[in-house]
Amino acid sequence: MPSFLGGNHTKASFESPWFVCGRFADYRLGLGGRSSKEKSNECSTMSYGPAIVTLVFAAVLVVWPRLTPAHHSFSPLLTADGEETIRVLEGTVRIFKILNPHGALILNVTDETGATEGWLFELSPAAQLAREGWGDDLLLPGDKVTVATLQSSVPNRGRLRAVLMHGETQEEAAHLLVSYGIRGDTPIMRRLRERLPTCGTIDASYNRTECFLIDAQALLALEEEFPGQMGYVMP
Repeated sequence: MPSFLGGNHTKASFESPWFVCGRFADYRLGLGGRSSKEKSNECSTMSYGPAIVTLVFAAVLVVWPRLTPAHHSFSPLLTADGEETIRVLEGTVRIFKILNPHGALILNVTDETGATEGWLFELSPAAQLAREGWGDDLLLPGDKVTVATLQSSVPNRGRLRAVLMHGETQEEAAHLLVSYGIRGDTPIMRRLRERLPTCGTIDASYNRTECFLIDAQALLALEEEFPGQMGYVMP
């Protein structure tokens, strides 16, 4: 086993992807003795091929022991009223990969102290995502996004409810992908279909996920009609 997978990893904290990246950088690029900041910078600039990215995700599964059992036992973070917690986060894409048992999206999110932390969002299995029209290039490293997630009881983890992929300019329409808790013939999906054009990239015949186009005017109208962070995808 490569040395970057060794050691004691019983702590279920989602510094794990950064930990893996740092250890992986040590192993692949000989970065022993470098500061954590230098390693983080190295991780930010490393060029990953498909095999390397898959290896890193496999390492995440190893070093985060509570992730693999969660395939069939996702444990949501509940409110005082027993409702699932929906949290909205803004960040940039670190890695997006279609994998089994679940596709995964890792974001760099700036916390209230100004520090960057990793968040992992779970998607459907690879075969289902592929049938629906998801591809590995749908979300690219550095893309700015706003995410609504069904938050897990495991820190820095959740199921992807919706992701708003911002355009590079104000004139460019954003793309809204909706998933867990919205998919199917739900009130939220009907709400969106009545108000927004679709991207045409997702096969809606499965009645699961969907992609919508949102220009600046449409987004403003949605925010006025459904106030709050991403209120248009909230129950």
